[in-house]
Amino acid sequence: MTIAGVDAAVVLVLGIAIAFGVLLGFWLGRGWKSTTSKTIPQVYIQGLNYLLSERQDQAVEVFLDALRQHPESVDILLALGRQFRRRGELERALRVHQYQLEQPALTLELRRSVLFEIARDYLKAGILDRAESILKELLDSQPDHAEGLATLAELYELGSEWASSIEIRRRLLQFGFPRQQTVIALLYGELAEDALRKGEYEQARRYLQSARRESPENPRVLLIAGRLAFMAEDWQEALQYWEKLLDQAVDSVILLVLESFLQVLQHLGDYQRQESLQRLEAYCHSPLAIKRLAEALQVVEGQQAAVRFLRNMLISTPNLGVFQLLLRMDVELPEAVLMEKMALAVRHWQIDPELFHCHACGYQSTQYYWRCPSCRQWGTFSGEEKP
Repeated sequence: MTIAGVDAAVVLVLGIAIAFGVLLGFWLGRGWKSTTSKTIPQVYIQGLNYLLSERQDQAVEVFLDALRQHPESVDILLALGRQFRRRGELERALRVHQYQLEQPALTLELRRSVLFEIARDYLKAGILDRAESILKELLDSQPDHAEGLATLAELYELGSEWASSIEIRRRLLQFGFPRQQTVIALLYGELAEDALRKGEYEQARRYLQSARRESPENPRVLLIAGRLAFMAEDWQEALQYWEKLLDQAVDSVILLVLESFLQVLQHLGDYQRQESLQRLEAYCHSPLAIKRLAEALQVVEGQQAAVRFLRNMLISTPNLGVFQLLLRMDVELPEAVLMEKMALAVRHWQIDPELFHCHACGYQSTQYYWRCPSCRQWGTFSGEEKP
């Protein structure tokens, strides 16, 4: 069996265990009004056997028939539909959930639960307009449905509808959900960068002011503010914003403006320039940051500046990756120096991928994302070494 096959089997068994646990809880906790027996009906045993045999269509038929016989078992069907959705079997998930929605005896609370699951099914299938209309219907009847609000915000973000997402996340903030102000600031960052791409600089500044009200020291706010100052050739203001990024815990964000940062330093006095450059070099300590800074130095200040930086870095933190970069840039490295540095590098052999990664889900990419494409969480990307 392939690794993918093993993973699918594990998911299936977990899903069956969840469904069986829900069933058992219903059966032994509440009991069934239609019988005094504590025995699980044969129809459920048959359905579970079909699932174990990977005969999903037959399992669906059996469980839907069970719902007709025992309306109280709606939670079992909800769990089953979720498992189908997690496995990517969206047609089966929708069939299960839509059948539940058609049941005349469904309570208002259960109807809301089923509506939410159907919206998630459509969202997973990429049918955003249908998912949106269902979520709005759900929220019209229950405005404080937290999962519905969070899912609607996610939907708007998938469609790059940043302003709509901000509105929904403000509602989540009112209900006391954490981190919403940080996410709202990042969303305003999306709007500001869209405006910058269109040349709408005043609009970008307005969005940036809104972002500052939510999270003044947000790294994206500092980054964009520095870009605006850079475009206005206000070198001191650009430096002020970008140096604040050096006060933060990770080096990832400053890597997005390294060339511009170095260009700013060229407009400063010798003492200030040297002090800021030393601080930047000390700050860029991960393999990814060292590589990006060396490449930026080569572009802005020339090959000698990049080689000097890499030589100093190799002496302070011997690393094979740094040594490889130095060999690529300094083709005339003397043989004696070459052997000495090679010995240092190999002695402290450490090869790290030159990737950003999401510390929430582990997704890796050569590109920095404000919002992880995998787990869709905001502000989780880093270029730091993994612990």
